[in-house]
Amino acid sequence: MHRRTIHGLALVTLFAISGEMARADEQVVIVARYYPAPGREADLEARLLRSLKYVKQAEPNVSYRLHRSAKEPTVFLFYEVYPSQAARDQHLTETLAALRKEAGPMPEGFLSRPPEVEAYGFLAE
Repeated sequence: MHRRTIHGLALVTLFAISGEMARADEQVVIVARYYPAPGREADLEARLLRSLKYVKQAEPNVSYRLHRSAKEPTVFLFYEVYPSQAARDQHLTETLAALRKEAGPMPEGFLSRPPEVEAYGFLAE
């Protein structure tokens, strides 16, 4: 097989897989890591716990969990499971907007670097 054909087949497969991962009726998993500035760990933890409580009340059908790294105790991680892309979109446009209005923006100096947010699509069970 020619190299171009192999690359073409690989691209078609990749697009097919990513299309499946982005289906609107499937769960969407988000992992978000937060890195507090030195000395601000307790402040960030308290803020994230308030955010967790708010989201759980606003979106009872969403799995929204807060973790702290066992390896690096200053790293916090949200693990979020949305029943669909529409639920994730609602979280971003409505719930987070309302939360920011109530809690205010993240205070300056809370984070040592920007949060890392990554989405995962369902692959297999």
